[in-house]
Amino acid sequence: MRKFHRFIAAISCLAVLLATAPFAVAQSTGNGTPTGSGLSISPTISQFTIQPGGSDTIKITLKNITVDNVTAQGFVNDFTSDGTTGNPKILTNETSPSPHSIRNFVFGLNDIPLQRGEQKNITIGLQVPKDTTPGAYYGIIRYKAVPVGQNAPAPGQVALTASVGTIVLVTVPGNVREQVQVKGLHVYRGGEDGSLFFGPPTSIGVEVANFGNGFVAPFGSVEVRNMFNKNVLNYQLNNPKQPGNILPGSSRVFTQNIKAINSLGRYTIIASVSYGKGSQVLSVQKTIWYIPKWIAVLFIAVIAGLLYLAFRSYRRYQRDNKHTVRR
Repeated sequence: MRKFHRFIAAISCLAVLLATAPFAVAQSTGNGTPTGSGLSISPTISQFTIQPGGSDTIKITLKNITVDNVTAQGFVNDFTSDGTTGNPKILTNETSPSPHSIRNFVFGLNDIPLQRGEQKNITIGLQVPKDTTPGAYYGIIRYKAVPVGQNAPAPGQVALTASVGTIVLVTVPGNVREQVQVKGLHVYRGGEDGSLFFGPPTSIGVEVANFGNGFVAPFGSVEVRNMFNKNVLNYQLNNPKQPGNILPGSSRVFTQNIKAINSLGRYTIIASVSYGKGSQVLSVQKTIWYIPKWIAVLFIAVIAGLLYLAFRSYRRYQRDNKHTVRR
């Protein structure tokens, strides 16, 4: 009897926890504009297609937004993808360039003196060597604001100033291989990915991997259907106005906030992904359940009540059976 009462108490505690906890019972898983306190830069991303032996120019607008005169010191960094958002992870301590680096493409990158509030238009050259292998090359051209005059750093000191940068993507045409895979379809509530939710899911993520040697800007559609096969949501994958790229040998999760899954039931999410000229479409789907927390709590309470009544009936039956045997 005591064990059963403990069991009922445990179920009741679970119901209370479900009623009060933040709801996303799910399985855990795991290009903004660069800004700085000293300079502003535009554009923040530039894309080029340059033949081996060819050249082009990057046109940048740089502005001093500090209260002092500065020298904008320019340099080139390699970067990698963070594997999730597509935002770059700048490699500042690399001694040798990556195989996709644009360091030996860039020329005419000079320090730029800027008066307080001054803005200058800058032209930087790109020259692709004749023996460059076709594929994707990328890097980030960064400028750091170093104060001059009375505010200049003393010898041996480092100026602690922010930097800004523009991402440069270069495609060298030729034998560029496209190989793409849709690795997964994720449904999130907050930061949690799962298939069973007690609160409305807040976003959908489509994970796409690029196994080729060029840039990939996937496109397509994502639709959500309820248990009655009714379409409750349909949106375009990847922003068509400024589509995001996936770097070679990396993956990216394209995330979209949603509000359409807000009624009890089973939902099916279908993602149709294409790339390049759109000759191939990759599809993936996932089924999830959304059960509002009050229904989950009510269900647990009903089950606990039924178990308790069944136990009471069984005990009563045992007592009545004993009395009959004694007679």
